[in-house]
Amino acid sequence: MFAAIEQKLTSILGDDLSARAHLDVLEAPAAAAAPNPGRGTVLVSVAKWTPAARFERGRFSFAGTQSRRVQPIHFEVNVDCLLRPAGPSPAELAAARELLLVDTSLVSHGLARPELQSGQGFAIADPDPGFQVLSFELADAAVDRDPNAAGALAARLHYRGDAEIWPPGVTQQEGEILAIDVASVALPLELTVANPVLRAGQTSVVRARALPASRVDTRTPPARAPLRLAVTVLSDAPPAQRGTIGGGVPGLETGFRLIDVTPPLTSIDYRAPAAGIGRARVERVAVHLATPDGHRGVLLGSAAVRLEPG
Repeated sequence: MFAAIEQKLTSILGDDLSARAHLDVLEAPAAAAAPNPGRGTVLVSVAKWTPAARFERGRFSFAGTQSRRVQPIHFEVNVDCLLRPAGPSPAELAAARELLLVDTSLVSHGLARPELQSGQGFAIADPDPGFQVLSFELADAAVDRDPNAAGALAARLHYRGDAEIWPPGVTQQEGEILAIDVASVALPLELTVANPVLRAGQTSVVRARALPASRVDTRTPPARAPLRLAVTVLSDAPPAQRGTIGGGVPGLETGFRLIDVTPPLTSIDYRAPAAGIGRARVERVAVHLATPDGHRGVLLGSAAVRLEPG
């Protein structure tokens, strides 16, 4: 993954600088020692990477019915340019510095092409390369004024980019949407409570209007099943001290009941807590569409029931 990024940049610069006969373009970990007198080296190395913040959806990529988990990253690349003067004289040193500045200018200009800045220029022939570069740009550059201890003039161009990386060949199969069934419900859902004020142990009926009766159950063969609601009780009281929903069947989430829709009115039985109503409070019967697998779906509305002590 990172090796491929290094190799791609080295290849690009090798082509760009092929006319610079005094230069060798190398990929790390080539030795960074001073080149021979009168010659220069361009050394490409991935220097650092850090994770990039993404929502969970941004940590996966999809191709048809397959997905892979990717790691979004910020990465940094150093391009080190070295040039050793042909000799120790001031004129030779000045000529070498001028040559180094031209080299770094060509590197800077070459790596600023639009297809590299957008990441598209990093694409390689492998259909599953393990990386995708999203952006790439020069962060800063510095040129040393004096030769280093080995007698070479040095410059560094520092690049930053964004990418996604993944292990090549690792994917997982995803489900496929074969049919879409639209349930049209006017919101807020019309809910009425037969008795909106209750005491301990009393019951009331919440009625829901204007709901479709069925939903797609299977595509092949075509079949429909009753549309279901996932209903629960919302309260400030702990779960054991709340009212309960009767009828239907238990949902896959704690505290939810699944109730078949029965147009034109769907009845939902609510029972107040058997005891423990020490002060007046309000509980809400929350009505969701149920998903086919028995979980709660979109919230359609809620109805308030006032609990009185006594």
